Amino acid sequence: MNEERKVIVPSPENSETPLANAESWVTPNRLFFVRNHFDVPEIDLAAWRLNLAGCVQRQVELTWDEVSSLPTRSVFATVECAGNGRSFLETKASGVQWGAGAIGHAEWSGVPLSLLLKEAGLTPEAIEIVVTGADTGAEPDHPEEMHFARSLPLEKAVHPDTLLATRMNGEPLELAHGFPVRLLVPGWYGVTSVKWVTGLEAVSQPFDGYFQNVKYTIQRWTGRGMATESVGAMPVKSEIIRPQTNDELGIGSNRIFGMAWAGEDAVEAVEVSVDGGNSWSQAELIGPRAAYSWNLWEYLWEVVAPGPYTILSRAISQGGRIQPIKHASLNGGYQIDFSRPTHVVVKAGIRTRQQIGDRRSLLDAMNSFAEERAQLPLDIEMDLIHGGGI
Repeated sequence: MNEERKVIVPSPENSETPLANAESWVTPNRLFFVRNHFDVPEIDLAAWRLNLAGCVQRQVELTWDEVSSLPTRSVFATVECAGNGRSFLETKASGVQWGAGAIGHAEWSGVPLSLLLKEAGLTPEAIEIVVTGADTGAEPDHPEEMHFARSLPLEKAVHPDTLLATRMNGEPLELAHGFPVRLLVPGWYGVTSVKWVTGLEAVSQPFDGYFQNVKYTIQRWTGRGMATESVGAMPVKSEIIRPQTNDELGIGSNRIFGMAWAGEDAVEAVEVSVDGGNSWSQAELIGPRAAYSWNLWEYLWEVVAPGPYTILSRAISQGGRIQPIKHASLNGGYQIDFSRPTHVVVKAGIRTRQQIGDRRSLLDAMNSFAEERAQLPLDIEMDLIHGGGI
């Protein structure tokens, strides 16, 4: 099957992973969703530089060859656009009208950001790291040209799994996915994983960028009233991949199949309701349960009576978070994590005997390999003194 990404907006490209035929833990690079705010930048690798400045003891400037010589780490992580599922909202929200496919799961390899921060020597006043990409453009409410930029709190920036990624599923990054270097912030929405990175700046004040405090924000009630927050960590969420709304099913055994993820957590369980949320049964998880990573899941539904049915799924994280049934209105067009109903009709004249686990041997072999790779430690904890190893 010659699958392709589903294009939602052709220019700049915004395209979805084709989830309807998903069968594996890792999303192939050519099918992995693409979210671009501006046109893909032209990259001259010989002239490209990665700069780290700001609240540091030493400024750092690296060429591509120097970045390539640094020790690397690999992390399996699900990346999801913060607006994924926007087209399913009852109240239309502005932005790209994503279906369910602005998401993918891959093995990311690259240099831990903490190594560069250690080399530069953060000063005590540093509280955030601002990450800037090479892509530039304007927005209707910001007509001046700007670079795409986001910031990370220092705690997340120095986490060993936060990477300056150079490879994806073992292959060099493609230009559409951020070549030569993109940030990878496991467990956080994709907007934080800035592509085509050229600049890193340690700052002493909260970053007030357009994509930090104007776009990609949600509202929260606090003790002092309404507050605006930048989207960050992903919530717990699940999707039903098959069957799809308006499918006709038969009397007998019907396999319900989907995916679930929980941001920085692993998935603990997935529950399925076939009566619109009145009762729930536990589904079977497939593959390793790992932080940052989605799980495939399946449930065998024994149907004895024809008629219309509403199927829901809800995921539960290892930390005890439960996927909500309804979208939080204060989230607007972001963080769309509610249990989206799938409406099907069971026909009396159709008989079915579907099974679960029919791909188990293939998935087990693939997932065992993936799990082993995910446990590999950083090969070298390099002591990057001034100039050492750079």
